[in-house]
Amino acid sequence: MDLIIDTKTKIRTLYLFPSFLFLFVIFILIILITAFIPKGKKIATRVYHYFGWLGIRMVGVNLTTSGIEKVDVKKSYVVVGNHPSTLDIFTHIHALPVSIRFLTKTELFRIPFFGRVLKILGLPRIDRKNAQLNLDKINKSISEVLEDGNSIMIFPEGTRSNQKKLLPFKKGAANIAKAFNLPILPVVSHNAHNLMVKGKVWFKSGDIHLDILDPIENTENFSTEELTDLIFKKINKVLNS
Repeated sequence: MDLIIDTKTKIRTLYLFPSFLFLFVIFILIILITAFIPKGKKIATRVYHYFGWLGIRMVGVNLTTSGIEKVDVKKSYVVVGNHPSTLDIFTHIHALPVSIRFLTKTELFRIPFFGRVLKILGLPRIDRKNAQLNLDKINKSISEVLEDGNSIMIFPEGTRSNQKKLLPFKKGAANIAKAFNLPILPVVSHNAHNLMVKGKVWFKSGDIHLDILDPIENTENFSTEELTDLIFKKINKVLNS
């Protein structure tokens, strides 16, 4: 998908992107420091949430959210959403009323300093090539997220779609929900694919709306395949309504 970028957006990006990179480095340094101070995990989480807010502010996203009242903030969820854009990271961190930790591919943990930040924040890792062989490690990292009172965020398409149309869903979210007896919280992102796509860093301003749907509480009543299909249908219905 090719975005149409006007001159104003190009100019904004040229002067804001270096500032964003600078602040990103500061973010990494602060998170690294929290590992050595009392209550560092809470401070790291606050910085993490601030980073979500900062990202949408710098890009110029007008973010609105509906359905917040459907979420019990005392619960942990498997949050599942479509993944049309790079901006989904920032919008979901900022807008959701529960603190989320993204299921993260193991390659990112190998990046110097950044990988350490991911560990401090408690993001669970998954090796997509050897998921079954590393199941115990995956389950342990997910358990640690839940022990901290956080929720797991999964994009079951497995990659950014860069479009409104959904890609096929993988079964990981359903497997985790059933294994840990967690409710599933479907979230639908609208219009993000028109602002920023994979491989592009233009700071194109515009509207993004997140629809938080009714949680699926009775996950034990479905097979993995049925649950995956149900999530897909719920998100696809709202996305195309």
